[in-house]
Amino acid sequence: MKPTHHKQEAEADAIRQAAAALGRVDIAERCTLLGLPPPDAGTGAVRVRVFGRELRLTAPGFEAVAADAADQAVKSADHILALHYLLCPNPIQPNGSQISFRDLPGGQFYWEPFRARSVLPLTRRLGNDLDRLRRNLARFAWTPLEMGDVGARIQAVGKLSVTLVYHGGDDEFPADATLLFDACIRHVYRAEDVAVIASRVCLGLL
Repeated sequence: MKPTHHKQEAEADAIRQAAAALGRVDIAERCTLLGLPPPDAGTGAVRVRVFGRELRLTAPGFEAVAADAADQAVKSADHILALHYLLCPNPIQPNGSQISFRDLPGGQFYWEPFRARSVLPLTRRLGNDLDRLRRNLARFAWTPLEMGDVGARIQAVGKLSVTLVYHGGDDEFPADATLLFDACIRHVYRAEDVAVIASRVCLGLL
């Protein structure tokens, strides 16, 4: 079996499982809890902002479409992240406290694979091309931060964001990048989902 086919099957299964779990949830109540807009009066669709783009998910299967272009396919990873966000049974309240992937359960063990899927491809490809990095940030909803040579807070899912701190290289050290996450992300996502968020951001900046 080809790895790509296996990945597609795994993503489809994750979507089915999450949609089934959401079928047992009071969606209107969950939207209020998570600070999301109420379900649409006509369709019952739930709206979740994912990487700057609003997705609409409609029961019972919770299929996802982009609110601004319903005929465009939604990335499976974005669909899964939106579903898992909706499965969070507690309020999500970022308070400015940030953590590294290492601070998540299992994060220390998966640290090197995490970097290999996220910041290392980014720094190897962009190097010191900070202007290109700034241009590519326009693909996301983001705000600048005074951190590193380029700092950015990038909207991820709902209230959650990713902080990118990018340092250009010099004669002694290559370019480097750090990703930080709202501390409350540990109550919403497992390490696997956070790795997907990081990879999605870094690949989107290339």
